[in-house]
Amino acid sequence: MAPKKKATKGAKEPEVKKKKGGKKDPNMANKPMETALSEENREFYHIQIRDLEDRLARYQRKWDELAVQEKLFRQEFEQLANNKKEIVAFLKRTLNQRVDEITDLNEQLQSLQLAKEMEKDAFEAQLAQVRHEFQETKDQLTTENIILGGKLAALEEFRLQKEELTDKFASLEDQLRKQESEYKDYVYNLEKKSVLDKDRLRKEIIQRVNLVATEFRKVATNQMWDTTKRAIIENNTVTLQLSKISRQGMQLLQENEQLKGTQDKLCKQLDLLENTQKVMARHSRGHHKIILMLTEKCLEHQRGTVETEQLRLQLSQLEQSLGQLQQDNQALRSQRDQLNLQLERQQAKAQRQQQELTKEQKVRASLETALAQATVFLQDILQMQPDEEDGDFDVVFQLQLKEMLQQLLTMLSTATLLSPQPAVWPRRESQPHGPRKESQPSTQPPKMGSLPQQLSSITPYQPGDLGVVPRRAHIPPNPEDLRLLSHTTRVGTLQAHSCPEIHTSGSPKRFKKFSLPEVSLLSK
Repeated sequence: MAPKKKATKGAKEPEVKKKKGGKKDPNMANKPMETALSEENREFYHIQIRDLEDRLARYQRKWDELAVQEKLFRQEFEQLANNKKEIVAFLKRTLNQRVDEITDLNEQLQSLQLAKEMEKDAFEAQLAQVRHEFQETKDQLTTENIILGGKLAALEEFRLQKEELTDKFASLEDQLRKQESEYKDYVYNLEKKSVLDKDRLRKEIIQRVNLVATEFRKVATNQMWDTTKRAIIENNTVTLQLSKISRQGMQLLQENEQLKGTQDKLCKQLDLLENTQKVMARHSRGHHKIILMLTEKCLEHQRGTVETEQLRLQLSQLEQSLGQLQQDNQALRSQRDQLNLQLERQQAKAQRQQQELTKEQKVRASLETALAQATVFLQDILQMQPDEEDGDFDVVFQLQLKEMLQQLLTMLSTATLLSPQPAVWPRRESQPHGPRKESQPSTQPPKMGSLPQQLSSITPYQPGDLGVVPRRAHIPPNPEDLRLLSHTTRVGTLQAHSCPEIHTSGSPKRFKKFSLPEVSLLSK
């Protein structure tokens, strides 16, 4: 705005000189300057209004974005609430299922414990009975075993005796066979010898008889008596030999009868031994059956002990599974507590976001009311016209306008300070000579984040940006502007710049309607 001001001032210099030299009517000289100033002020106000409208549009866009974000946050919150409800329902179902499973397992465990106790009592009673029976059978079997050991020792002795007797009997049979064969040979030889002897004797007798007959014929007459005597003697010797041979045959027959009697006795003893052996074999088979029955009972007892051990292992496994289920139940309870804590945190976060949203809505409403009041105030300022009767009062009018604009600026600055800081828009550096260009907003959409972070990142306009810029506290007067004014006007201008308050001498009633409205803004 400074270059335009200088240009208008350069055009007004000849008119001011004419005014000084000729001292014409001051109203006629101030009209073109007032029109130029009013046009500049209108342009300035139009620019301010456009800037405010742009800001309002930006705020509207930000409001739409925040509304969309709030809608998305609300949808996410509803989705999280639904997810929480589903998770809680699922966890409740799983917890109920686990509780039912635990109750079922507890009932099964109790029933198994009762069954185990009953089976344990039954098995203990059965085991005691089996032990008693086993002890009785063991004692009985030990006694029988001792008896059988004695009998077995007797049988072993009997077997040894039997073997000895069988050996003796075999040797005696062999001896008997040998004796029989020898006796037969001897009898045969004796019979043969007797036959041969008889034949020989008969032949000899015949020969001797013949010889004797011949000799008898020869010596019949001489030695009849001697020959008969010798024949009788020889006959006696032969009869004696025959009697001896018959006695020996009788002895052999008696010995044969004795051997047959001993053989019959040995056969009877062998039959008795075979009968006793058969009886002992029957007894041994019975004892073997008893031993097999006892071994089967012992195996059944061992199987029962193995089954009891298996039941104990199953019981220990069930106890371990019960402990694991209890641990799982504790883990599920802790997980449920964690989910409840997360749900409470999310609910607290949602409440905080809702409170921040209500605060932002209130701030936005206050900003909209402030902008509406500022636009009304600017429209009133634009509609204000200086009074033609006042003459040289236009400078004071301009100063009052500037003061009112300063008040408007303070109102807007307080509104921007109380409101969340706007986002910093990138701008170009202004040239040393020439109008400043409006900074182009970034085309990138703002990043989605939390609402307080986005609002806290907003900063007010910097000096040099296009818009309502706060003026400095003490602005030195321009000497070119002071040359255009009279002495009284210069003094009034300097007093107006030096004093914060403006003392007007004429028409104070016109400015009563331009009193600033009260702006009710909510502090953060």
